Amino acid sequence: MADKETITRITGLQRELSDVMRRHSSRRWISLDLGMVQIKCLFHIVENPGINHKRLAELMGVTPANITGIAGRIIDKGLAQRAESVRDRRVSMLEATDAGRALINSLEQTAMDHASSVLNRLSESELEHLYKGLSAFLRAARAHLAEEIE
Repeated sequence: MADKETITRITGLQRELSDVMRRHSSRRWISLDLGMVQIKCLFHIVENPGINHKRLAELMGVTPANITGIAGRIIDKGLAQRAESVRDRRVSMLEATDAGRALINSLEQTAMDHASSVLNRLSESELEHLYKGLSAFLRAARAHLAEEIE
């Protein structure tokens, strides 16, 4: 069993790292003509092509009525589009446009570039230790997820 104090120190570092990294990415996001809710919604649409309003509302933690307005603003900006379901024409699906996918790819690439520039400040030894630690953390996270799904 892991030491509770060590876990507390690690989760504290994780929170601090998230805050520091978020400060960098928030500069890019603030420059967009979208709110955080719209950006989050667009991420879900890109990750789930053909998602319906009900499922998107569940992922966002809002009502389907709220999703209509949020998605409408994204559609108005040309970042997503509605499509009819082939199974049920009454159901409206959402898909990202090329511009929407390009925006999300750009945000993700900016984050990866920033992480790479931070990692370049570490020594080879530090990078190797970090790689081993993150690999172990990923294994544990996957195992935990598998248990939750069962």
